[in-house]
Amino acid sequence: MKVSLIHGVCVRHDAISNAIADQYHWLRAAGHDVRLYAHVCDQPGVACHAVGALSDVAFDAHFQQSDLVLFHFGIYYALFDLLPVVPRGARRVVAFHNITPKHLVAPAQHETIDRSFRQMANIAFADHVLCDSGINLGVLRAALIGTAATVLPLAVASPPVPVPDKPSARDGIVRLAFVGRLVGSKGPQDLLAALRQVLAQTGPDVRLALDVVANIAFSDPALLDMMRAAAADLPRVAGGRIVVRLHGDAPEEAKERILRDADVFVLPTRHEGFCVPIVEALAAGCKVIACDNSNTPAVTGGHASLVPTGDVDALARALAADIAQVRAPAWRSAGAGGYGEHALDAWRFVQQFSPALIRQRFIDAVGSLVNLD
Repeated sequence: MKVSLIHGVCVRHDAISNAIADQYHWLRAAGHDVRLYAHVCDQPGVACHAVGALSDVAFDAHFQQSDLVLFHFGIYYALFDLLPVVPRGARRVVAFHNITPKHLVAPAQHETIDRSFRQMANIAFADHVLCDSGINLGVLRAALIGTAATVLPLAVASPPVPVPDKPSARDGIVRLAFVGRLVGSKGPQDLLAALRQVLAQTGPDVRLALDVVANIAFSDPALLDMMRAAAADLPRVAGGRIVVRLHGDAPEEAKERILRDADVFVLPTRHEGFCVPIVEALAAGCKVIACDNSNTPAVTGGHASLVPTGDVDALARALAADIAQVRAPAWRSAGAGGYGEHALDAWRFVQQFSPALIRQRFIDAVGSLVNLD
C-alpha cells in the first residue's frame, strides 16, 4: 500500500521524530511504498520529501494516491491542517503524543500551546488515533474528541540481557544521569537544587558524578546556562566530591553508555505523555527517581521512586536514599534486594516496549485499518 507520513520535522535527539523514523522503516520493511513529508529531516536512513507550503503535499501524486495517511501530533505545525483534506478513500490516522500544558512552558511559548490545543480538534477528522499512553487518550477524551483509538506505546530498545554491574561497584563513584531537554517542565532546576542539599548533608567519602544528556536546540537558554554554571560551581562548592558533565546532543552510543554506567537516573519532570528516557534508564539497570504525575506511574510500573511534583526537599531525600542504597554492601551482593535483582526485574518490565513487539502491533493496527470496508 501507499503510505504518507506527515510531521513538521523529523530530527535527531527527539522522541516524536524517532517514532516517525521507526514507523518509516517498519512500513518499508513490510513492503509498503512510504513517503515522509516534513519541513526538516536529518534522521539517518530516512528519505524525506522536503516541503514548504501545504500545497506541496496536497497536490503531490503520492499523497493523492495514498491508502494510508499517518500524521504525528504533539505541538502545532501547519501541515497538520491537511488532515481534513486527505483524499477520499485514504485512511486517516493520527499518532498523538500529547501537548505540554501552557503553565509548564515559558510565556513566549504560550501562544504556540494555545494554537496546539486548538489544532488538536483536527483529530476529530481522523479514522483512528494511536496514543502513546492511556494518559494521552484521556487528554483527547477530556477535549470531547471521541475518535476511535488504540493505546500503542513507543518502541524502546533495551540490552539483550540485564546490565550485569555498575562501575561504582569498583571505583566507589555514584553516577547520576539526567536525559531530556533543559526546560522547566523537565525539572533540571529541581535536580540541581536537590543535589546541592544532598552534597551539604553527606560526608567527604561520598563521591558523585552527574551526566546530563540534553537536546541543546530544544532547551531553554537560561536553563542551559544554569547547567553550565553548575558544572563549574558544584565541584568547587563540594570540595571536588562531584563532577558535572553536560553532553549536548550526545550520540546514541554515548547516551547508552552513560545510562549503562549510571546508578541513579533522575528526571523531576512535570509532564510526560510517555517518557522514553525513563524506560531506557530502567532497561540499563538504573534506580529511577521521577515525579508522580501524568504517565510516570504507568511507565515506571512500580520500579521507581516517585516524589510529589515540584517538591525539592522530597526529591533530595529520595536522591540521598538511593545514593546510600547503591553504596551499601547489600546492593552489591548477589542476594535478594541487591542490584542484580533490581536490574532483572526492571529489564523484564521494559520488554513490553521492545521494538519487535511494538513493530508487530503497529503493522497489525495500520493493516487492519486499511483493510476495513
